[in-house]
Parts: sequence; C-alpha cells; structure tokens
Amino acid sequence: DSATGTSLKSSLRTLISKQSYTSSYDDCKDPSIVKKTDGNASGTKIVLIWSELEVAATWDNGTSWNREHVWPQSKGWFTTSGAGSDLHHIRPSDPSVNSSHNNNPYGEVSGSNYCHTSTANGSKTIQAKCANGYFEPSDSKKGDTARIIFYLLVRYSQSDSYNITNVAQSMDLFLEWNRLDPVDASEKRRNEVVYAIH
Repeated sequence: DSATGTSLKSSLRTLISKQSYTSSYDDCKDPSIVKKTDGNASGTKIVLIWSELEVAATWDNGTSWNREHVWPQSKGWFTTSGAGSDLHHIRPSDPSVNSSHNNNPYGEVSGSNYCHTSTANGSKTIQAKCANGYFEPSDSKKGDTARIIFYLLVRYSQSDSYNITNVAQSMDLFLEWNRLDPVDASEKRRNEVVYAIH
C-alpha cells in the first residue's frame, strides 16, 4: 500500500503475471471467447472497439472484423504471442478502421478527419479520427485506450525499454484521457471475463 514509483510497478507486475493460462492469437478470433470478452448486451454479437458497431462473432477471415493490437504491433516488442495475444490488449476492430489506425501513435487530431468503417460494415463515418500521423479514438474509448496501454506498461517488462512516444504524443495525454473517460461497467465486466479466462 505504501509503494510508489518503480517499487509499485514491480509489485503490480508480480501480482498480475500469475495467470495459469496464456491466451493465444487464435483465442483472439475464437467466437466462443470473443463473444464473452466483447459481446453485446444480449450476447449474440460482438462490439468492435473503435466503431462500437455490433457484428456477428463468426470469424470470416477478417472481412467483418479483425484483431487489433491496441499498442500498434510495429511500435512494440511483441508479435502474436505474449503481449501480442493478450486478451486484455487484443480487441476486435473494423478492418478499415484498423487500417486507418495502422501504426499511428495516439494523439489529438484537429478538424473532421473521421475514420470510416469497411464496406462490409456499411462504410459508416465514426467518431475516431486519423490525420497527420496520429490516431484519436472517440471520447467514449479514450480512457479504455489509455488503460490498455497502462496495463501493458505494467504487465510486460519488455515495455520498460520503450518510450511512451512510440505509442502516444505523451503520457500526460493518456492521463488526461483516463480522467475524462472513467472506467465503466462494460470495461469492468470485460476485465473480469478476461481474468477468468486467464
């Protein structure tokens, strides 16, 4: 309770690194798992992270949804194992929005540079933006994004050698997003579901 700084980080890392099961990249597309972690209220479809669209959970080789590394893979230390297959980290996403995000770090984007969903999902305009080398989630997903990155920074020792600017404009930006978009019931539920799987 009295720990701070690197001591606190080390203690937390020890606590959250004791899972008995390590998820695989295939788990991240398994409908029976993804419906648990990212299912809608009725449990019949899954909710895509940036667009918040509800689509069928059936894996169709990435046409309707694919697996998004919230920390862009090319900006991190992982491939498709460890952090690269961690269910806390990997989220279902619309393919076109995932492509727009690409490996762009998170930041504030001015103007109306909104992303669009894939043709398979209706080519809809969403509230996430991408321009000038940055990706900005919608207000309702900013806190979720920050907390996923916080988790990765604490959980995986490999992250210690990465500067936050690999993935965002600044740590202050993530702290602000965390404050503006507090943890909600669906985020708590997802955390508990993933914890139970692990």
